[in-house]
Amino acid sequence: MHSEAHSAQSLLAEARQYEASAIAFLQDLVRIPSVNGRDPETPVARRVQAEAIRLGLDARLIGSNEDRQNVLVEVGKGPVGFALVAHLDTVAEGDPESWRHAPLGAEIERGRLFGRGAADNKAGIACSLSALALLKQHGPADPCSYRVVFAGVVDEESGASSPLGVCYLLDQGALDVRAAIYTYASDVICIGHRGLLRFWLRAVGQAVHSGSEAWDRGHAGVNAVTGLAEALLELERIEIQAIPSPEFEGLSNKLTPGTTIRGGDWPGMVPSWAEASVDVRLLPGTTPTQVLSKVDEMLRTVQAKRPGLMLHRDVALILPATAISANHRLVALAQRYTREITGKTWPAVGAGPANEGYMLIGSGIPTLCGFGPVGGNAHAPDEWVELSSLVPTIAMFAGIARDYVQTEEEQ
Repeated sequence: MHSEAHSAQSLLAEARQYEASAIAFLQDLVRIPSVNGRDPETPVARRVQAEAIRLGLDARLIGSNEDRQNVLVEVGKGPVGFALVAHLDTVAEGDPESWRHAPLGAEIERGRLFGRGAADNKAGIACSLSALALLKQHGPADPCSYRVVFAGVVDEESGASSPLGVCYLLDQGALDVRAAIYTYASDVICIGHRGLLRFWLRAVGQAVHSGSEAWDRGHAGVNAVTGLAEALLELERIEIQAIPSPEFEGLSNKLTPGTTIRGGDWPGMVPSWAEASVDVRLLPGTTPTQVLSKVDEMLRTVQAKRPGLMLHRDVALILPATAISANHRLVALAQRYTREITGKTWPAVGAGPANEGYMLIGSGIPTLCGFGPVGGNAHAPDEWVELSSLVPTIAMFAGIARDYVQTEEEQ
């Protein structure tokens, strides 16, 4: 076995041969529209499969929906597996006028590639396939001594709770691995994420003509919109105490009311209904039940102040907070490779946004919930990835996966 530094630097040197093809492949991926709920992901999966075949890798599509196929790419045949995971779908582009670069143009400027999904999560796909090709060419001589899988999954952007992607692969036994990396663009070693509670508030009032005498004199009509507005403002005042968590230093329990809102029937009518979504991010140790208890108490108070108004809440999504230990062997390997390849010490911390890492960790698969190339503006205009970070990421993915499975076999 080479020394740690020599091993990492050798991988870095060997990874450079994949730079041009990885960039071209990433441009192709960004140019394929895959907005969740609008575009099918199967065209992206087929492009991944084609690239895998070009690189001499085994690849297959798998899924329960023909338009939304996951893709699995594999190198090695060993009993101990490691997974690199990325999602194929993206969020919507938003207003194209707010972009300097075409949202699906994959334009390159000053060393950055711009486009929807570039950082979240298509650069991770490009780096992962090159990492598998690197392992096939320069990995252990015996292909039966290791196994590394890339899983390109669908429907993550719907709320990280879909039965079609990671959940489906786990149920099918298609992710039989000992550890994983979710390959989001990052400059940290993400060891977990906050939990997510998302619910709807609905206000029901009474419609009446807004010009009528009955409404003018207060004899009829209940304004559901202003009732909901008061409830949303009261939600802003709710404090949710958190148990200190060193993995999530600087983050808190955060409640965001009114992330979407709609209501009313006609401009000349007192609105009889209104509803809004509420987003709550929770640190480990805080349960959704604790939050909902405070919400329900507040709703009763607002209803009592507004006779005739009815307020209801309906839970839409609950994802648990999750994290692996900062001392886990997977984290130590990531720290070693970031230090040797980038020359920097990357912090091991938890993320604010939730993702599918909780599914993997909950299934007994230690997972870095975000680790990959450098990028930014995810879910925002002019999303980008730093092209100079692709080759180091390819080398790090290959090294971490190789060393992890080899160590697992020795134990």
